[in-house]
Amino acid sequence: MDFLDYLVKKSEINGGKDEYFKYRQPIKRPVNKNNSAADIDYISLNDAPLVSSYVVFDFETTGLNSGTNAIIEIGAVKVIDGKITDKFNTLVDPEQYIPYYISDKVHITNDMVKGKPCIASVLPHFIGFTDGLPLVAHNARFDMSFLLRNCKRCDIVINNPVIDTLYLSRHYLKECKKYNLAYLSDYFNIDLKNAHRAYYDALATQQLFEIIKKRIYSLKNAQQ
Repeated sequence: MDFLDYLVKKSEINGGKDEYFKYRQPIKRPVNKNNSAADIDYISLNDAPLVSSYVVFDFETTGLNSGTNAIIEIGAVKVIDGKITDKFNTLVDPEQYIPYYISDKVHITNDMVKGKPCIASVLPHFIGFTDGLPLVAHNARFDMSFLLRNCKRCDIVINNPVIDTLYLSRHYLKECKKYNLAYLSDYFNIDLKNAHRAYYDALATQQLFEIIKKRIYSLKNAQQ
């Protein structure tokens, strides 16, 4: 797998100053030939994103490579007919060391995940929570790479279609100078509490998604 595909998680490349560029592979592992690009294929709804029921989700991880790194937190909100009806929020034992620079960024330490359920225990509950609804994420390819590869390892089938608010922001929020979640939250006065914690990032992404949908509706009405 090309590591460059994962140099950006929820932010844009910023002159090489982004903290994620400090990434160092913590452990050398054999290349798994099953970790091909085909493992992260999914159905995209980016061309038809005007859904009223969906699940917004976010992962925090030990690094940027879904082939070697692990999920340490899952956060999600379920929206039914435009209203948040449920939430999913849990720490996950990654069964590997969380590097200091990751802990410093996301405020999740090795002690915090010690004794928490592993991904094989958490994942079936999360998949049940999604209930087959469209999945929404900011920079969805990153989060979907972790979701789909962990599903494969756990023999879980998931076919939810996916909407990427990063992609939509670039197409419909052209007045913005950047498209990372922090910038967009500030630009649209979205209250992003505890940034880089999965549940709060998911909440902010949900609000951003609704803003984008309103923009799309306005453009459609203007064309009529």
